[in-house]
Amino acid sequence: MAAARIAAAAAWATVFVGALAPGAEAIDSPGGTPAPVAAAATSGTGGAVYTSTPPKTPASTKSRVSSKPRAPKSTKPTKPKPTKPAKPAKPAKPKPAPKAPAPIPGVPTPAQTVAEGAVFPVVGPHNFGGPENRFGAPRAGYFHEGQDVLAEEGLQVVAPLAGTIIATSYQAGGAGWYAAEQTVDGLSFFYAHCQASSLAVSAGQAVKAGQAICKVGQTGDATAPHLHLEIWVGGWHGPGGYSIDPLPYLEAWEAAAS
Repeated sequence: MAAARIAAAAAWATVFVGALAPGAEAIDSPGGTPAPVAAAATSGTGGAVYTSTPPKTPASTKSRVSSKPRAPKSTKPTKPKPTKPAKPAKPAKPKPAPKAPAPIPGVPTPAQTVAEGAVFPVVGPHNFGGPENRFGAPRAGYFHEGQDVLAEEGLQVVAPLAGTIIATSYQAGGAGWYAAEQTVDGLSFFYAHCQASSLAVSAGQAVKAGQAICKVGQTGDATAPHLHLEIWVGGWHGPGGYSIDPLPYLEAWEAAAS
């Protein structure tokens, strides 16, 4: 009886060992997926022991894409800005004609000097330059007290009206060679920048209209040949004397000569 039990036990052991032979698969759980058997050798007297290692489940990742479709952003149509109609250009105002200088009591007008026989002081082609050549043009520390008559050097300068020469001299840093005349009608003339050695008069000498005074030059503080003419009322640099604009007189004399 005992022998029969031993034989039966041996038969069952043989069947069980065959079921766990190398390469066999074990079931993790009823009805599950067969898991591969990973061999893990351990030291011991019972030989190789195999343990079942379940596969790692990958961590779940959340989708970054929303399942809900986003409605497109509404774009408001841009309203065109109304354009203002261009303003019509204002018509340019015509510049008023220059007014004739107001007559100074006791001072002859340009027309009166023409009637007295006044002549233009430069004999030959000439012009009046630009704004810097005008009476009243700014200078360093003072203003221009005369009118420039630009002309070729060496042209004759004559007295516009009869009178008496009251001064002749030379000023290196200013007028150069010059002459001053007191006329018979109360005006004083000052001729500056005369050509060197061209003075034809001397102080105290009486002159007639059209008589030679000097020649056009550029002596003193001058950068081009010209006659600098000043007209004074009340005496040339005398007590109460003052300069006036010579251009109206020059233009009247020029027109009378043409």
